[in-house]
Amino acid sequence: MKTAEAGKRVFSIALPAIGEAYLQNLLGVVDAVFIARIGLVAIDAVGVTNVYSNTYVGVFIAISAALSVFLSRAIGAKDLGRGRSAVWHGMVIAVIIGLILGVISAIFAVPLLHIMGAHGQLQQTALPYFRTVLGLSPLIALYTAQSASFRASGNTKVPLRIGLEMNVLHVILDYVLIFGVGPIPGWGIRGAAFAMILARVYASARLWMRSRNVEALRLQLPDLRFHSALLSNMTRFAVPAAFERLSMRLGQVIYFGLIVRMGVDVYATHNIAGTLTTFASTIGGGFATAATATIGQAIGSQNERDAAVYRRASYIQAALSMTVVTAILCAASPFVGLLFTHNHKVIHLLTIILAIDIVSQPFLAAVLVDTSAIQAGGNSKYPMIVTTIGIWGVRTLGVYIFAWRLGFGLPAVWACIALDNALRAVLFTWYRHKKNWIRALV
Repeated sequence: MKTAEAGKRVFSIALPAIGEAYLQNLLGVVDAVFIARIGLVAIDAVGVTNVYSNTYVGVFIAISAALSVFLSRAIGAKDLGRGRSAVWHGMVIAVIIGLILGVISAIFAVPLLHIMGAHGQLQQTALPYFRTVLGLSPLIALYTAQSASFRASGNTKVPLRIGLEMNVLHVILDYVLIFGVGPIPGWGIRGAAFAMILARVYASARLWMRSRNVEALRLQLPDLRFHSALLSNMTRFAVPAAFERLSMRLGQVIYFGLIVRMGVDVYATHNIAGTLTTFASTIGGGFATAATATIGQAIGSQNERDAAVYRRASYIQAALSMTVVTAILCAASPFVGLLFTHNHKVIHLLTIILAIDIVSQPFLAAVLVDTSAIQAGGNSKYPMIVTTIGIWGVRTLGVYIFAWRLGFGLPAVWACIALDNALRAVLFTWYRHKKNWIRALV
């Protein structure tokens, strides 16, 4: 297969996945806009909840990587019965983990809020939102697994359409349940929590109905059997992927704490830069999704040469688009920055940060695509090891030494992030060239 042909297929899968990711981010934005009308304490309550919510979602996405790899290989091998079994076991694993996290969140809500510094009025305001949103984590886990099954089959348009429906419904429910309409009373921040949950329940139901039209995803009663070997293998694959997400999140918490201590202006600049660079990283995530589906199916059909072509096509498109988007943001930063602040020092620092991040984009694209490619190749442990080395040995330690102890500030933080991405990109490249990166799944 030629790279151009593979590139077209990768792009057709990645584009809807990118759109869906942006729609997912929009859920939190809509909540913030409506809740801002309640008060600043309510905004902070959503903020501390989102720290945990984003961590949980990262774990669910990592767990769904096992579903994606096993399903895409089964589809490539044209063994749809095995594929449906992978979908069933993947959903079960995701829901069980969601139940565990939901119970922990409901029982230990107060201590978890205290860890984030939420006491007094903030704790009381956040508690109902926290327990409702995170207590019902199994619903989020199920939705994530269902979306992953469609993407692994190469169909990213259905999750995009349903994501759009979910967002429209969420906006309507947010307004009605937060503020009240006619005889329906407003429930404030608790209403925002129920609006989000109801929107996800709707989306899960819609995905289930659409799956009835896809043979590889249409679960029947005979498919709902437990196979201990498959369950064990998928769990063993999912655990390192989940640990990779947790390791990254914990490292971010540590070095974010150091950035907070550098001053209000510095932390504000870091947050603004993080918000803007999400536009690029989301694109990379879409091409990583396409890499998982195409590489997994190529391996399943025993065509390893096509797997390498799909990896190359995914990387080239991700690296180019991410670099271009970041360069545009950097060039426009003197104007875009005014949307967030009129502090000229912050805007000048923002331009420097985005310039550093331009250099980082080709490496970040390699990290995102190769993590998915190597997982699709059957190895979830190596990405976990590489991520742990990069996050803790380069990024977090580098921020502590250069940005904090030596006082080089925020540019040093983003230079350490770029160095982390570069190291991981090199280690992934070495693995693909020096190792047999495509393995059999037991």
